[in-house]
Amino acid sequence: MRGVRLAARLALADAVAEARVALATLFGIAAVLAPLIVLFGLKAGVIDSLREELVQNPRAREIVNQMHGAFDAAFFARLAAREDVAFIVPRTRTLAASGAFARSADSLTTFRGELLATAAGDPLLGGRAAPVGRASVLSATLAERLGVRAGETIRLRVDRLREGRRETLALDLAVTAILPRETFPRDAGFVPLPLLLLVEDFQEGAVDLPAPEADPPPDSARLYAGFRLHARRLEDVVVLDQMFRAEGIEVASRADDVAGLMALDRALTLLFVALAGLGGAGYAVSLSVAMLASVERKRRALALLRLMGMPTRGLIAFPLTQAAALACGGALVAGAIALAVTALVNRLGVAVGEGPLARIAPDHLALAAALTVVAALLSSAFAALRAAGIEPAEGLRDG
Repeated sequence: MRGVRLAARLALADAVAEARVALATLFGIAAVLAPLIVLFGLKAGVIDSLREELVQNPRAREIVNQMHGAFDAAFFARLAAREDVAFIVPRTRTLAASGAFARSADSLTTFRGELLATAAGDPLLGGRAAPVGRASVLSATLAERLGVRAGETIRLRVDRLREGRRETLALDLAVTAILPRETFPRDAGFVPLPLLLLVEDFQEGAVDLPAPEADPPPDSARLYAGFRLHARRLEDVVVLDQMFRAEGIEVASRADDVAGLMALDRALTLLFVALAGLGGAGYAVSLSVAMLASVERKRRALALLRLMGMPTRGLIAFPLTQAAALACGGALVAGAIALAVTALVNRLGVAVGEGPLARIAPDHLALAAALTVVAALLSSAFAALRAAGIEPAEGLRDG
C-alpha cells in the first residue's frame, strides 16, 4: 500500500505541475456535468411540484361512481381487501344525499348541503376523528354560512311528501370538526353511514316519524347506489379507474391528470438519460484518450519509478488517482455552477404549482459526483493497464 500512496501523491503533484492541462480537463468535466445537473433539477422541480400538489390534495386520489348502481356488501369487501385501495364507503341515492342545515332548532334560515358518508380512515378528514352517532363534520363553506364552530350543535332537516302531506325529519347533530376549504370546497356535512341510511330510508318511506333515537347498523343484504373510494397512491388511481371502466362502471377521477404526470415524468427521464448518455459517453472517450496520452508522455518517468521499486499496483494507481481527482474537482465546479443557475432560474418568477421550478437536493449533487468519479475511473482503466505494462528497462533504454 505504500507504493500506492506514493503513486497517488506523485499523481496529484504531477497534476499541479501541469495545471493548465489539469484545469482544462477539470472544466471540461464541469462543462458536461453542470447542464445535466440543471436539467435534472428542472425535472425534479417540475415533477415533484406537480406530484406534491396532487398528493397534498386527498381528492386527487378519490374515485366516485357517476351513475346509480346496485352495489352489495361483497362488492365493498372485495375492494376494501385490495392493496391499492386506502378507503371506501357507500353512497346513497343523489336525492337522499342532501338536506337543509340550520344553525339551531328554532332557526328559520336553512342552507342546502350534501350529505356524505364517512368513517375512520377517511382521507378527506385529514386525520380527524370520524363522527359517530348523531354527529357531523362540516365543510368550511357550510360552517361559515351557518356561523358555527366545532363543538356546537346544528339542526338537519329532511323533507318528504307522503300521502299528499309534507313531513320533516329533524335531527340535532353535534359538529365534531370543520374541514379546510381546500379539502372540500362545497357545502357538505360528513356523517356516519347509519345516519345517512336513516335519511335515505326516510325519503323512501321506510321510516316513520318520530325517527328512532339510535341508528340501526347497515344491513348486509342492502344494495347501495354508489361508492366513494380513495386510492392508496397516485399511480393506483389510473389502475383502479381502468378496472372500473372495464367492469362497465362509469367513474369520475383524476386519472387523466395522474396519467399525464406519469407520462411527463417518463418523457423527462428519457430526455435526461439520452442527454446524459450522449454527453457522458463523449467525454468519457475524450478523458480516456487524455489519460492514455498522459501515460504515454510520462512513460519514461513511470519506467524509472518501476526501476526504483514502484509496484505494478502503484503504476495503476497513478492515472486512476489523477482521473478521480479531476472528476472530484469537476463535480465541485459543476455543482457550484448548477446551484447558481438554479437560483437564477427560480428567481425568474416562473413556478409550477407551489414549488420552485428547479430543485437540486444535496443527494442529487452527491450522486452526480459519485457517478462522475466512477465514470472517470472506468475511462482511465485502459490508461492504467498501459501503465501497468511498462517495463523497468524502458527507463534505462530511453535514457
